[in-house]
Amino acid sequence: MMSRKSALLCLLLICGGICLLLLCDKYSPTDLCFSRESGFYEEPFELQLTAPLGAKIYYTLDGSVPDENAFLYTTPILINDATSQPNVHSMRTDTSPEFMLEKPKYKLPDYPVDKCTVVRASYRDADGNFSKVKTESYFVGYGAKAGYRDINVISIVTDPENLFGHDKGIYVLGRKYGDYLENVGNLENLEEDANAYQHGKEWERPADIQIFDTEREVFLKQSCGIRIQGGGSRIQLPKSLNLYAREDYSSATRFYADLFGTDYMADTITLSAGGQDAIAKFRDMFVSTLTRDRAFSTMNYEPYAMFLDGEYWGIYWLTERYNDTYLGYYYGIDADNIIMMKNSALIRESEEDWSTYNVMLYYLQETDFTREENYESAGYIIDLQSYIDYYATEIYIGSWADWPGTNEAFWRVREIASNRERGGIYEDGRWRWMLFDVNTSALRENVVEKDVLGYAMERSPIFLNLSRSDAFKKQFTLTLMDLANETFSMRNAEPVIEDWLALMTEPMEVHLRRFYGEENLYLFDEEVADIRAFLEQRKPYAAQYLKKDFELEGVLSPVALETTDVSAGCITLNTITPTFDEQGKWEGEYFTDYPITLSVTASDGHRFAGWEIVTAQGKENVAETTLELEIPETGLRVKAVFEE
Repeated sequence: MMSRKSALLCLLLICGGICLLLLCDKYSPTDLCFSRESGFYEEPFELQLTAPLGAKIYYTLDGSVPDENAFLYTTPILINDATSQPNVHSMRTDTSPEFMLEKPKYKLPDYPVDKCTVVRASYRDADGNFSKVKTESYFVGYGAKAGYRDINVISIVTDPENLFGHDKGIYVLGRKYGDYLENVGNLENLEEDANAYQHGKEWERPADIQIFDTEREVFLKQSCGIRIQGGGSRIQLPKSLNLYAREDYSSATRFYADLFGTDYMADTITLSAGGQDAIAKFRDMFVSTLTRDRAFSTMNYEPYAMFLDGEYWGIYWLTERYNDTYLGYYYGIDADNIIMMKNSALIRESEEDWSTYNVMLYYLQETDFTREENYESAGYIIDLQSYIDYYATEIYIGSWADWPGTNEAFWRVREIASNRERGGIYEDGRWRWMLFDVNTSALRENVVEKDVLGYAMERSPIFLNLSRSDAFKKQFTLTLMDLANETFSMRNAEPVIEDWLALMTEPMEVHLRRFYGEENLYLFDEEVADIRAFLEQRKPYAAQYLKKDFELEGVLSPVALETTDVSAGCITLNTITPTFDEQGKWEGEYFTDYPITLSVTASDGHRFAGWEIVTAQGKENVAETTLELEIPETGLRVKAVFEE
């Protein structure tokens, strides 16, 4: 029989055990926890995972979703620089038909590409149910690595089957290619029958992203959907990706981070690999930057290094994506009140919207614009300056291979302001244009002599019909010469090129080595030289075709502007604000067929005293702040005089 003392001891042990269990339960985590968050670390560390009491933790290191076949967590996971681990996905040859050629342009890396450690974990409770998967990305020892200075980093993590699986992988040729080859037996039209070329929601895959800013702080962590983006570039390497914020993946229907420095919270963003500009990755960003003040939409661009399931996957531009959310934010209108056409397709299908579009199309194609009153009426249907700015830009930069007709987008509000409680300047019901995808033929020396103006007149019935109007030809001619003299002048473009080179040269060397091999680094320098050569030579050819195709009778004549004080006021010439040099001087050329318009606004603390106008006939002083000036064949010199 147990003594009283022994019984008391057993009772104390039982009570202590119960208290210990209660205490453990109280301080046991209620969810899966990682001891370190995603981030950049200079030294290796041990990662500890914790879960609710009694749960078993399973984890993976390859991006796959953990289940009972994954690693069972029993001891801390050593996190160090994963670069020395074998290359996996970067060694695949089923990502592009290029690898089927005898001499493919892509090279498999013969060195260990940079890597991060991707940890995905989930716990299994006593009932056998798995928790929501938690995903983190760890970069160790990147402080001294080349190719990441001053650019953001994004880690995209998804089950490898979503990307590279034969049946459902969106990044490979896959079963679609195999079936096609079996039935057809050759590579013709292969791109249309590869997995990577498929479109739509059924080819969207779930992923987790972690974004790090240039200070290597976590900027955004979110589950989202990913798809391959682009046209012919879908079978290139690397590929562009669209990222979608949806309730299907998380509670957020936007990417709630200021990704572009504009406070715009996008619901869809694009990681652009450059399309047909894959070597330089410059043309889209460059043109959008230079034309940001024009009357059409442009996108913002931020440079990123991307890691895909832990492996370095190159340099990209993170860009906005045109949709009703974009237009609603930047133009201050109701996103549900927008009609947007892109590549002859409505973003949101509606019979009424198709009718609105077709009315515009018919009017612009069939109306006689040689009659002045008809051309004036066109200004109530489309924003003429938006249309002219857009077409003049595309024509000047040499877009022709896939434009006009494709790579063209425009929008308007469905319900005009007079029928709504509130109205803004963009709720007038006029169509406005949007610039995108100028990476195919633009800014290349081999098209510097091409008559893209004449080509556009052949390809676009609307442009041809509008060009029959004298008023349109005047407005278009002045605008295109404004672009030639200022927007795309080397004086204006070279600083953008230099800033880009300072930022991107080293990252692009790492990128090109990864996809093209060490011996192909010269390709980047060739692309830069090609862009510069186009800009240096394009202006006289563009002017030549203006004169020929628009049947201008005048000559190209020099116009020189000068200001007594650059900081004393703002001078506008036609549609541009000239960039004066350190001596307060600016030079351009215009056709004598049409007068130029000058206007001035004095800054605080200054007074505009008048214009000094010098021609071959003499000098004249004019006090008006706005004036229209005919251009003599011998040229025109105008000075803006300011006083304090």
